[in-house]
Amino acid sequence: MSWYGARSVYHFGVNSEGLNIFEERVVCIKADSFKRAHSRARKEAKEYAESNGFDMYPEQVCYKQGGDKLIKDYEVWSELFQSNMSLESFYQERYLKYLYVPEQA
Repeated sequence: MSWYGARSVYHFGVNSEGLNIFEERVVCIKADSFKRAHSRARKEAKEYAESNGFDMYPEQVCYKQGGDKLIKDYEVWSELFQSNMSLESFYQERYLKYLYVPEQA
């Protein structure tokens, strides 16, 4: 049995300004094969989306973890990207440009 990280993206809701809110979520799955892990991850993601009333983007990415078991400082997810942007610009574009800030009541 191996551990896998599975990333799914959901439409979380819409704020008062009409902007969409998205959630990028990574879960750990233990399975005896990549195919089984992906199947379990799809099922978990579908249940999560349905129980919260979210729409789920149909593509899901799975990642096989190295090592035998989860331990302190264990890498749960790693994905590579390429761009001509600087690290600062890439971070701003991917993580800060669309950052969700909860509305104050």
